[in-house]
Amino acid sequence: MSAKSTRERILEAAKVMFAERGFDRASVEQIAKKAGVSKTLVFWYFKNKEGLIEEVVKEVAPSKIIQACKNKDLKGKELLDCIVESYYKFFSDDVNKKLAIHLLDLSLTKPQFKEMYERYCDEELVELAKRLFCKDHVEKKDVAIVRMIHGTLMCNAINSEDKSIIKDMFHEILNNTMRC
Repeated sequence: MSAKSTRERILEAAKVMFAERGFDRASVEQIAKKAGVSKTLVFWYFKNKEGLIEEVVKEVAPSKIIQACKNKDLKGKELLDCIVESYYKFFSDDVNKKLAIHLLDLSLTKPQFKEMYERYCDEELVELAKRLFCKDHVEKKDVAIVRMIHGTLMCNAINSEDKSIIKDMFHEILNNTMRC
């Protein structure tokens, strides 16, 4: 068995256990058992539980959800539609839904995760606003709109609301704001 597949099994087990029990209540022993490995092997790949949490968080962070859209160099409505599709695809998985909710809690209670989430809201959403509105410099209002999109998408994708309604609503709201 390759080292990569063992690491991936541990990460998948950690996602499931963190989704079921939360980041604080899931133990390394439970994760190891779920992955079919020893606790020592978990620590071989991840120095400690915090390191394991960090790796799981990287995979469920909002920036990861929209990464494929950012890589496609889309702008305007095409970028918006890609982001909507990405959120709905990501949140169609129950484990991802639960992990996202636990991540919000983690960002309120642990300084390093709060910093990561704030960085996403401050830096990544500004860059996203620039591409969404086709502007070199965005105003606070533009960033606020992108934050509204992020929050609306999280709530509606988690609750499996009809994405075509969400897309139409965003297009209607943003019609006068988009330059591209």
